[in-house]
Amino acid sequence: MTTIQFRYSILLACILCCSSCKKFLAIPPPETQLESLTLFSNSSAAVSAAMGLYSQMMQSSLSVSNGAATLYPALSADELYNTAANADYDAFRSNNIQFASSTGLTRLWTFSYRNIYHANAVMEGLNASASIPDSLKKQLRGEMLVVRGFHYLCLLRLFGDVPLITSTSYSINQSMPRTATTEVYNQVETDLKEAYNLLGFAYTAGARTRPDHFTAAALLARLCIYRQNWPLAAQYASEVISSNRYALNPVLNNVFLSASNETIWQLSPVSTTVNTAEGNLFIPSSATTRPVMALTSWLLDAFEPGDQRKTSWLKTNTVGGQPYAYPYKYKVRTGAPPYSEMYVVIRLAELYLIRAEANLQLNNLTAAAADINAIRNRAGLPNTAYTTQPALLTALMQERRIELMFEWGHRWSDLKRTGTADAVLQTIKAPGWQPADTLYPIQQYELDTNPFLIQNPGY
Repeated sequence: MTTIQFRYSILLACILCCSSCKKFLAIPPPETQLESLTLFSNSSAAVSAAMGLYSQMMQSSLSVSNGAATLYPALSADELYNTAANADYDAFRSNNIQFASSTGLTRLWTFSYRNIYHANAVMEGLNASASIPDSLKKQLRGEMLVVRGFHYLCLLRLFGDVPLITSTSYSINQSMPRTATTEVYNQVETDLKEAYNLLGFAYTAGARTRPDHFTAAALLARLCIYRQNWPLAAQYASEVISSNRYALNPVLNNVFLSASNETIWQLSPVSTTVNTAEGNLFIPSSATTRPVMALTSWLLDAFEPGDQRKTSWLKTNTVGGQPYAYPYKYKVRTGAPPYSEMYVVIRLAELYLIRAEANLQLNNLTAAAADINAIRNRAGLPNTAYTTQPALLTALMQERRIELMFEWGHRWSDLKRTGTADAVLQTIKAPGWQPADTLYPIQQYELDTNPFLIQNPGY
């Protein structure tokens, strides 16, 4: 990034950075603040504004786009537990979230809306500018639509109905009620489809850190399984898989390297000492140190004998005679640039599992089994022995559980969307589990600021 680009990105970050979009919108802009039209008076400024959003997404350790959307759902489900008392982590692990003062909710809700607001501001700046070439406008708009759609997918999975903010207008946003999930999903689909048509088939920058056409297709496939649109889920997943742009990395230890050909979209670190928040949090400082987070016995017991993901993506420290298995997908705790690892948002293995699920629901059992086996074989496991649809669905969810473990809250989402959360968690989380726990509460501050917001049931 050049000095001018850096200056623009810092300027936009100052304009947009806030504890929440509502709180920011309640504060009038400083007299010295540049208007968006001035910011986007040339192409370099517009690119820098967009790049500032990617930096913002990785700026804070444990924000929604940098580890928090993995950590908290993993605690809420049956994947991880914190090895020492911590009020923030304990609340999510016990599904007893204190919405008046939850750091985790800030990291998930507030940071999502901060990034959504930034994306909206960039798109409005692009629309207001007459000096930026149409080709660049299309590229940057497509990228911002992907970012906005991605964050709404995260919010919906965690909170259910959420306010649908698509502008920077304070008069509109200050009293925005929660929008029905179906309507938000419709907007996400609209955003991603527009991005799908706007973005090119080649990455604009190296290292796959800016979304392209196939990123939008991959996220559309993910969206379609949430909405149970099985034909389109299979179609979008097949497009990505058949593009030959990506490949399952044959070496499990290399899947999360920054140069991995399995990665569809990843975020570049901005810290000079930390590659990913997950690596920094999950990996203990020494072989004799107890990790902050460890795998639950339920997840450890879910591995089949011979599954190489257990040896490649987990490590164990024994402290005080007790073994603690911890996540080891990312293998760098601290490290200076150039980064050997970046933060993977979506990768090819998920697309195989999405297509398998879609084909199972469409009764294309042979095709579904082939995709399941592609993931199993990469992990050193034999082909599945199952042949019926119910048995293959069970096999599929097992592969999703292991392949996508402690990765963007997939296990938490899968339990909810398949209707199995109560059956699985009411025993594990006894006696505190209640069905309402599948949705996180809205922070008290947000309810106080916007009287049109209504709290989720059970809180």
